[in-house]
Amino acid sequence: MQASMSINPVANELTLTIRDVNWEELQNAPFYEGECQVRALLQLLGQELTTHLLQSKDVSTPRLELEGQSYYRKEASAGHYQTLYGEVVISRHLYQTSAGGATICPLELNCQLSFGSATPLLAEVISFKLASQTAGEVEQDLAKSQGLALSDTYLRHLAHQVGQLALDKRAAWHLQSPAPTAPVAIIATGLDGTTMPLVDEDYKEAMCGTIALYDAEGTRLHTEYLGTMPETGKATFRESFTTRVTQVKEHYPEALQVCLGDGAQWNWEFFHAHYPEAVWVLDFYHAATHLHAAAALIFSVPAEAAAYYDRWRTTLLEESNGVAAVLRSLLYYRNRADLSARSQRALDTELNYFRTHTERMQYADFRAAGLPIGSGVTEAGCKELIKARFCRSGMRWKRPSGAPLLQLRAIRLSRQWDSFWSKVMRYAA
Repeated sequence: MQASMSINPVANELTLTIRDVNWEELQNAPFYEGECQVRALLQLLGQELTTHLLQSKDVSTPRLELEGQSYYRKEASAGHYQTLYGEVVISRHLYQTSAGGATICPLELNCQLSFGSATPLLAEVISFKLASQTAGEVEQDLAKSQGLALSDTYLRHLAHQVGQLALDKRAAWHLQSPAPTAPVAIIATGLDGTTMPLVDEDYKEAMCGTIALYDAEGTRLHTEYLGTMPETGKATFRESFTTRVTQVKEHYPEALQVCLGDGAQWNWEFFHAHYPEAVWVLDFYHAATHLHAAAALIFSVPAEAAAYYDRWRTTLLEESNGVAAVLRSLLYYRNRADLSARSQRALDTELNYFRTHTERMQYADFRAAGLPIGSGVTEAGCKELIKARFCRSGMRWKRPSGAPLLQLRAIRLSRQWDSFWSKVMRYAA
C-alpha cells in the first residue's frame, strides 16, 4: 500500500489517497482482521502526514547565519527519523562552516528533535510509558498498539535523555499540577525512606517525600511526590524537597503547614531544621502500633490485651490530651510487681516513645482543627513511587540510570506531565 497527499490551500482542503488497498475484500474479512488493516492504514497515513510536516521545516538556502556564524549548504542526504507511526526517511539539507567542523540540520532544529532520531511526540509517549512500565513492557505495548518495532535498549536510552533533562531542571522549572477544586487551607508535608535494590550494593534506602494539599474541611485535593535514589546523608533529597516545599508555600501563602512523620529521629531533626513553625503530627497509625505493643506486654491474655488496646486507642484519638491519660495508665502497669524485669524494660521503651512525642500526639485537637493525622499518603507514596516500579522481580539499579526514571515517575504521579512537557518544548527542544 502507498499513501499520498495533496493540498488545496484556497479551499483549505487536504486530500489523502491510499493506493493498492482492496476495501471490498477488507469489508468481507472477519471483523478483527479488518480492524487490524484499519490500524495499518492509519499508521500509513500518519507516516505520510508526519513526513510532510518534517519536510516543511527543511531549509535549502545556500547560506545560513546562526549565532553570528555563517554556514553553507551541503548536498542533501537521507535522514532517518522515528515517529509515533514508524520510521520515515526523507531527504534534508545539512550545513557546515567554511572551516569544516560539525554540521547542523535546520530541519532537526526546526522540528525540535532534541532526543536523537525521535520526534518530540514519540519521545514524550515513550518516556511517559517508561515511567510506569519496564522497557520490555513498553516494547510490547508499542508493537501491539502502534505497530512499532523499537528495541528496549533504544527505549531506555530515550527515556534516560528525557529523565536527565527533568533532573537537571528540577529546581528551575516550577511544574504545575491541575488547579485544586477548592481553596487550599493546609499543606501537609511528609517524608519516609524505603529500600530498593542496587547493583553490587544489595538494598539501600531511597527517599520519598509528599506534599499534600487539603481544604478547610480536611479533604485532600492533590498530592505531589518527590523521590531520590539512595545516598549517604540525603543531601540531594534535602535540597529538592525543601526547594519544592518553598515554592508550594509561596503559591499558597495563607495555608497552614503540617509536618507528618513516624517515629524516626531523622524526620524530626529534618522538620526542626527546616520547618520549626509548622504543626508537627506523629502518624496516628505508628502511635497506635506502639500502644498495641504496650498492651501485649502488660497482658498475657490476648483478649485482655485487645480490650485494653481498644479502650486506650479511643482515648488517644478522641480525648483532648488523651496521650497524657495513656501515659498515666502505662506508668501504672509499669510499676506493678507482677511484671517481669524484661517486660518492664520493654514497657519503658514504649513509655519513652509516648513521652518523646507527646506534643505530636494531640490527635483530638488536630482533628478538631481539620488537620490530617496520618502519614499514609507518604507511606503509600513509597510503595507507588519506588516499590511498584523499582523493586520488581530481578531488578537491580545503578544510581545514574535510576535517578532520571525516578524523576519522570514522580512527575507522572504528581499529574505534572503536561506542565513538564510544555517546558521541554519551550525551553529545551
